[in-house]
Amino acid sequence: MTVILKLRIDGEQVATLHADQLPCEIVPQVRVDGPVTVEFEDAAGRVHAHSLPAATGWLHLSVRVHAGFGCQADAVIVHTETHAAGAPLGEGEVGVRFQPFFLAGAANVPDLAGHGLFARGLHFRGIVTPGTVLLSCACDACHRTFLVRSIHAGFAEQAYFYSASGTYTLLVDGRVAGAPVPLAPPDPVLLATLETALPPAPDGTRFAYLNPFRCPHCRASYLDFAANPGEREGEYYALHFPDTPPMHMPDAPLADRRDTGGSLLNRIGRLFN
Repeated sequence: MTVILKLRIDGEQVATLHADQLPCEIVPQVRVDGPVTVEFEDAAGRVHAHSLPAATGWLHLSVRVHAGFGCQADAVIVHTETHAAGAPLGEGEVGVRFQPFFLAGAANVPDLAGHGLFARGLHFRGIVTPGTVLLSCACDACHRTFLVRSIHAGFAEQAYFYSASGTYTLLVDGRVAGAPVPLAPPDPVLLATLETALPPAPDGTRFAYLNPFRCPHCRASYLDFAANPGEREGEYYALHFPDTPPMHMPDAPLADRRDTGGSLLNRIGRLFN
């Protein structure tokens, strides 16, 4: 029977999968010391290659392939040879969630280009992603992957903006007049006023509510809010690159936001609906 998935770690094949084994989970583990590349190759020869951060320890992979040929994968690099699924990570340990994809032969594959993190299966409503977990995203244009960190802006009651270059992330206190806090529709007049007051990014580009988050390799839009404006309000995770910490808006006058989406408790409750 045709092999539908080959799994390689640093070029060494560690698992293969046939269609009659679905649905299933593959859980290889290997000792690593330094940067690691994980490759998923399907029956059509398409390779999804993900580079993990340099680390020393044990790499534990969980690769789930569903009956419809959808593939989800996560990894942790920990200090121990054994690791229970879902166990908290300790100091110096890291988790990675790979962007889900479909193997060759899947039917009715959705077009998710430019869509948000929830649509892509990188975050899940009602489940908070720990800050120790990196996301490995795949560009819709060049197909190269890149690592990002995410910030739950809802619990912190913060607004976020991306620079026009897609390189920088700016966090703004949700009490600042015009700040579009998660799950609350922005006031267009106040938002426009706030955007003119935002500081420029280090590369001179401007921050704006509908700016996309971009692929660091080819600069194509990865989260394309202008093309999918209905998703922006519900995208309550802000992204930033691991080597580019988010910027913070300098002190600004605060405003009473009770009429723009309810109390913080109400908004937090809506995050789990």
